[in-house]
Amino acid sequence: MIISMKEMLQDARARRYGVGMFNTFNLEMALGVLEAAEALRAPVILGTAEALLDCCDLHLCHSMLSTLAARVKVPVVLHLDHGFTEKTVKQAIDIGFGSVMFDQSELPYEENVSNLKRLADYAHEKGAAIEGELGHVVFDTTEDTGYAYTQPEEVSDYVARTDVDALAIAIGTAHGVYKEKPVLDLERLRAIREITDIGLVLHGSSGLSDDDFRNLVRDGIQKFNIYTDVSFATSQAAHDWVKGHDRCIEKVSVRMRAAAKEAAMEKLRLLGCAGKA
Repeated sequence: MIISMKEMLQDARARRYGVGMFNTFNLEMALGVLEAAEALRAPVILGTAEALLDCCDLHLCHSMLSTLAARVKVPVVLHLDHGFTEKTVKQAIDIGFGSVMFDQSELPYEENVSNLKRLADYAHEKGAAIEGELGHVVFDTTEDTGYAYTQPEEVSDYVARTDVDALAIAIGTAHGVYKEKPVLDLERLRAIREITDIGLVLHGSSGLSDDDFRNLVRDGIQKFNIYTDVSFATSQAAHDWVKGHDRCIEKVSVRMRAAAKEAAMEKLRLLGCAGKA
């Protein structure tokens, strides 16, 4: 059952739970995540990202995800994560993704604002939601070293001028694999939450502790982006099966799907969204 991002995040805030956004680029990951959501009766967000389009292009990914989402009874949002180019973001909206992220977080503030406003107008005309990022959560690369915490005093201006529907903030997380334990600035989160009613998004949720998830939900995050943990689980399942078997390669798909389901269920339970569908 496909619904809007705005509706999902509003309900999450009203009932004080978090929603997992799982980037998926193959059938096994998507099915595993949806099976986890159905088993727990939890709302869920299925996505892909511009960096993953070599694995599965936008048209094919939307066709797969929308077909699967229409088969389940739990609420599902289809989302493009980390669209870096205007062309890709507009294409995702035109194809039918109900939500997109236009990541301009590495640009100076005024450029970030003007670019998001332009794409927000386009998204809203087409009935889609849009997410922006204020501050910058670094990626797991040696080139991206420019972590920038979200400044609470900029939040009201940014939200008002861009008209975004969801706001990704930087409070100490990072994308990919953590090299050391992240230290979350929950005081900063609470300050941001007091300033705006908009849905707040956390990128880099893989690798956080159970207590981190609970505290973040408590203090006001609604959308949690998760990719690395589910990707690693499915990859490990495939590796383990292939390493021990010469035949029956179709069993790899079964193992990957089960691993994705288990990893997703673990996160959904921590977010407190079980039973909220």
